[in-house]
Amino acid sequence: MAHSIPPAPDLSLFFNRFSQEELHQIGLALIQRSQISSSSSDKQQHVINPGVSQHISRTQPIDNRPLIDTVTSIPSPSFPPIMNHQQIQQQPIVSKVCPHMEKECTPVSSSTTRRPASDSFDNVGGSSSYNNNKKQKNNDDNQSSYVQAEPQQPTLRPPSPLSTHTRQLSFNMNILKRAVSNNLPCFFITFDQSIEINNIPSSIQVAIMLKKLFSNSQLHIKDLSLCTQAGERRFKFAVSDKADFLTLFNWTWPDNIENKKVEIAKPRYLPDCYSLVVRYVPTEVNYEIARSEIIKSISSAVSFSSINYQQRRRPSYDIRFSVHNLEQYQTALQLGRIAIGQHFLPLTNYHTSYRMTYCTACWKIGHMRSQCQFPVCCGKCLVPYTNGVKHICQDNALRCAQCGENHFSLEAICPIVKKYKDELKLAVDNALSTGVIKRPPLVDNLPRPFQLHHKEFPTLHKEQTVSRTAWHTTDKDISFSSSNNDMTELIMPNKYSSSLNVHAQSFFPSSSDHLSSSIKSPFENALSKLDSWKFPFKTQKRIVPILSDWFSSSTLNNVLSHWENNPCPSRNKFTPVNILTYNVEGWGTRALEAIDLIYKVDSPICVFTEVGELWDTIKVPHFSSFHQKGTNHSGGVMILIGKHLKATRIDTDIENTVIVDVFGLSEQIRIIGIYWPQGQKRNLNDISPFLIKGTLLIGDFNATSDVWCSPYTDPRGTTLMKWIEDTDLAFIPTNHHSSKRSNRHIDLPFTNLNRADCETIFFGTSDHWPLVVRSPDIVG
Repeated sequence: MAHSIPPAPDLSLFFNRFSQEELHQIGLALIQRSQISSSSSDKQQHVINPGVSQHISRTQPIDNRPLIDTVTSIPSPSFPPIMNHQQIQQQPIVSKVCPHMEKECTPVSSSTTRRPASDSFDNVGGSSSYNNNKKQKNNDDNQSSYVQAEPQQPTLRPPSPLSTHTRQLSFNMNILKRAVSNNLPCFFITFDQSIEINNIPSSIQVAIMLKKLFSNSQLHIKDLSLCTQAGERRFKFAVSDKADFLTLFNWTWPDNIENKKVEIAKPRYLPDCYSLVVRYVPTEVNYEIARSEIIKSISSAVSFSSINYQQRRRPSYDIRFSVHNLEQYQTALQLGRIAIGQHFLPLTNYHTSYRMTYCTACWKIGHMRSQCQFPVCCGKCLVPYTNGVKHICQDNALRCAQCGENHFSLEAICPIVKKYKDELKLAVDNALSTGVIKRPPLVDNLPRPFQLHHKEFPTLHKEQTVSRTAWHTTDKDISFSSSNNDMTELIMPNKYSSSLNVHAQSFFPSSSDHLSSSIKSPFENALSKLDSWKFPFKTQKRIVPILSDWFSSSTLNNVLSHWENNPCPSRNKFTPVNILTYNVEGWGTRALEAIDLIYKVDSPICVFTEVGELWDTIKVPHFSSFHQKGTNHSGGVMILIGKHLKATRIDTDIENTVIVDVFGLSEQIRIIGIYWPQGQKRNLNDISPFLIKGTLLIGDFNATSDVWCSPYTDPRGTTLMKWIEDTDLAFIPTNHHSSKRSNRHIDLPFTNLNRADCETIFFGTSDHWPLVVRSPDIVG
């Protein structure tokens, strides 16, 4: 009886109801179900030759539901059973099962497009496998003796750009290496239009011209890493060293090179390797105030931007900026902290994110421009450029090449870009941890091998060991025979050269004196090294006994035992005390500089003026501080006393004045620190009751007098001079004026001690030079 086969439905009308994303998901579901059914059928089905009638096992019941009703439930999370392809096939297809089918099937999650399932079955030769179960019933229908296989699965077309990122991305080695690269930007040189095309040099000639220009301008550029043509009259060149890049970036380029008019285009921004980040800036500190404080500390700081962390929910933010001075960049990074407001915040270098691989033609991620076949498009509206036509984007015509939304193609708000960055980070971190790729180090941070110079570290004297010779000869025999041989060697040449020495003696000086003077002991060589290295005399005086013990001992054990049994003598306690005064112009900005100055001049007593409101932000270790606020935000005086001394503050309500008595020295002294700004009116008689024997009055008076190392006398200087004469105080002269902007001497020391001298220290970034006062009567 003939079976009636229903007509096949029109699949084109059916698939048009779904989007490309939904069709892609349907295809993946069909492939998954076909794998499950094929794996189960391998255990039950066997191969049948066309001419042989074989028995088969009972087939599964056929699902006769309509095709349309089967697919209507696709949008739901659970997919329906696989469609019955017997209704759309007019003739049965003999299935030839391949035993290794499961090994050749690639997983669905693979990034490569799955080939049709029938590719593993067509044109497979070889003998057929029979079913082991011989007790199955026969079927009367001969057509049913063949196993009806599923039709060939439709080949899935490459998904649209919107669905490519729904799968897990795979990155090749070039993408991973490019993600951690840190190439410096290029410079561009363009020759003027007045130069003929035939006279434009080649890229090699441009490189030679640049090298000659650097040499003539005394620029120490190591080498060019790139020089190639980037247009008809345009060339680009680059360097690989950070110091060389900053030298070229900060240099004022000439307009002509070898009588050719050129134009140099520098990079518009500094790369991320020159960026620093101030961490954990409190939100109560204004951004502009923090920016001005950073510029005070690092004058070459540019390109400021704030970094807010929305995920961390913390009451602070970070500030990123670039530094175009390599020395300031390295020094700031070595210090590791910077003062902003009343906080001493950490300073680190900026950690850049991994670089994405994207195309500058179609603006899609995952490939480069050299691999793209699309025309060059606008980065905003994605409209292809036309030769000879100026492109103008319409208003608000932004379009993303990844998701098609209204934003730039590489913007972080794009979900596809965000997912690409997350997966790229995981892939790069895994490659770095496993050693597949390595992060390229910066040029100036490459490890340098240790080089040991001759006689840089003196060696100990070797002990003289007595050893017996192999031949039974005495020392007298050896010395006598060797002296005879030496005499014969000396006599023979002298027979012929004696006459020459008489004539040459008047022209050449005697070399014996020169040799005796050049041959020095290791101890003398070490002393000469100290002089050549310019060690201070105070330091040399301490090192000489140590070197003497080192060279006089034969072994290291002798040196150690000598030092253990004979400890170093105690330090001389009768040393004049250094009293330091310095106008810091803001303690929050120059606190580290002031601390360095304290330990440099070895001063246990310090007077700092114009400390400002941030005087308490940074504490000096092992010092006690006494502060008095000023009349404005930048005023104030602070006196620091070493904690090995006893100090007592004298209570007074005089503005910009601190009075402290210091004990523990050879005699008690009183330190009066003063800051007298320009706009303040002060009655000097308020200080008169506090003047006692052994008083040192010191600070920034902003007063000048021709008697006090200044070119002229101002009204305040006249008033101050009269009061000094009435109180029997004396001015302590110094070797240089204290102001950097003029020849005035405005930081003045006065005392009633018998002997005292003053010295100007050329140190610091303030507008005032520091002063150090010492007296032979005040020792400690």
